[in-house]
Amino acid sequence: MNKIFVGIDNGLSGGITAIDENQNIIKKWVMPVIKVKKTEYDINEIINIFKYIKQLNKQTYVALEHAHVRPISGKRACFMTGLGYGIMQALIGAFSFSYEIINPKQWQKNIFQGINTGDTKKDSILFCKRKWPEEDWTKTERSKKAHDGLTDSACLSEFSYRVNR
Repeated sequence: MNKIFVGIDNGLSGGITAIDENQNIIKKWVMPVIKVKKTEYDINEIINIFKYIKQLNKQTYVALEHAHVRPISGKRACFMTGLGYGIMQALIGAFSFSYEIINPKQWQKNIFQGINTGDTKKDSILFCKRKWPEEDWTKTERSKKAHDGLTDSACLSEFSYRVNR
């Protein structure tokens, strides 16, 4: 059975990326959210992403970024961080994917070798633009800047590839 490697940056502005055994991007998604009064996770759409990955019928390895609450974050930000982290763990388990929880410093040290702008978001974008130059890293067609949630998730999928191939 072939393998796929999925990286999840589980923040509200995060992303999900799946790569194959040749490190080609299968598909990438900006974290699905809905705007009610405030931005919230679109759980139904996240489930659809996991269904898509499951129907590929390949051995799936997921690298989920460990969620950290920063002391400067407000109550809502802290709650949403924990909520997103819990949603992802629950869905990964429900779909029976193999997974590991990865500390950001761990994957960044591995992936960013030779890159050091002093800003991990810029490092992530730079790595992805070099590794997958043909990919569009913007959130929408109208966006001009790369979306660091997408690039972080791609870096996590690359980390999973390096650890689990």
